[in-house]
Amino acid sequence: MAAAHVADSPSAARERVLVNVLFSLIGIGYLFPFSALTQPVDYWSHLFPDFNIEFLITCTFMYTNLVMLGLLVSFGDSPWITGRVVGGFAGQLIVLVFVPASYHFLTTESANMMAVLGATAFAAVVTAFLDSCVISLASHYPMYAQESLQFGIGLSTLIGSIYRDLTKVIFPSDAIVLSSGVYFYTGAVTVALCIVAYFTLLSLPISKRCLAPASTTREHSPLLVEAQPNDSTAVQTSLKVDAPAPNRWDVLRKCLGNQIQVALVFTCSLALWPPLVTEMKSYNFPSLQASGWWPLLLLTLFSVCDCLGRFLISYRCGLTKDNIWRMVAVRFVMIPAIVASVKGLCFTHDAFSILFVLYLGFTNGYIGSLAIIFVNDCVEPHEKAVAGSFTGFFLNFGLVLGSTVGLVLSHVLGL
Repeated sequence: MAAAHVADSPSAARERVLVNVLFSLIGIGYLFPFSALTQPVDYWSHLFPDFNIEFLITCTFMYTNLVMLGLLVSFGDSPWITGRVVGGFAGQLIVLVFVPASYHFLTTESANMMAVLGATAFAAVVTAFLDSCVISLASHYPMYAQESLQFGIGLSTLIGSIYRDLTKVIFPSDAIVLSSGVYFYTGAVTVALCIVAYFTLLSLPISKRCLAPASTTREHSPLLVEAQPNDSTAVQTSLKVDAPAPNRWDVLRKCLGNQIQVALVFTCSLALWPPLVTEMKSYNFPSLQASGWWPLLLLTLFSVCDCLGRFLISYRCGLTKDNIWRMVAVRFVMIPAIVASVKGLCFTHDAFSILFVLYLGFTNGYIGSLAIIFVNDCVEPHEKAVAGSFTGFFLNFGLVLGSTVGLVLSHVLGL
């Protein structure tokens, strides 16, 4: 009864809200740098009028990130989480400051290209350090922390979409450098806030319980450990303790099927979004098509529905680790449906386009987040951190594979 009283106390409720906010903020910064590098298409066209650099940026980031992440999860020891989180965010911040600044001191197109692609590769490497530990970090906390992290990741895409819409309205069409600079520097401020959020998270009493050294935890639940002394270094030290760890390959065998499902969710999404979603024409409102607003509205709709799906993951609707594969498989019906819409073979009404994007975005957030969370149900509590590091790899593998499929589809369809 005393435990229940503590759990229901106002201080515990406030702590839960704060944990949710902090993990959401970490999730926002987790993917924002990649969005910042890929979304300002008009800026890249201004810098490289005769060359499509977006393809190289995407490939450089995704493949570099996947290779680095594969090395970390395959051969890395138990990570010093604070070093990876702070180092990853600090590296991203440097990139977001450097890229717009380089425009003002590099005078040739080739020099700018080398700087942008080099910065992209560096961002991919430091992001891999985040990928290898952020999901693992959340697995130490109660389920609501993992749900908030997933919501923050979706919110990151929505923020990017809203910003693109606002810049199209607010900034003059000839202020490309200014608007893009504001976008990059806003991203840098966001990432800086993520570092603050992480250290604030470490200072909370719940972190002193959840992240206590493994040698002091009770076997069945790290949440039952006595709180550490109120010392700001105690939690950071606990993250570096080399405790006996489970065999990572045994853990992978337990959850491999669900890890593959994580990859398939994002393979389906990235095969269609954004390459084919942005090619869906407005059949009923030609003015939106001509002004360029239609693809932006579809991207925004996807982001809103993605966030809504992540927000509702506490409602499982009968889904478990054993049956979620059905929903993962059903999503692949969207590939022929959206291809047919793009080619004008059928579904030639805007209602179909909106419905397809709504479903694709909502299930990306809802099914994708549940697939990630259900990985923890496949392993023992002390194996969740290892499983989380593999989840980061399979998630990114799905992103890379989906982007590759999207590029192939775009080429085959002549888009």
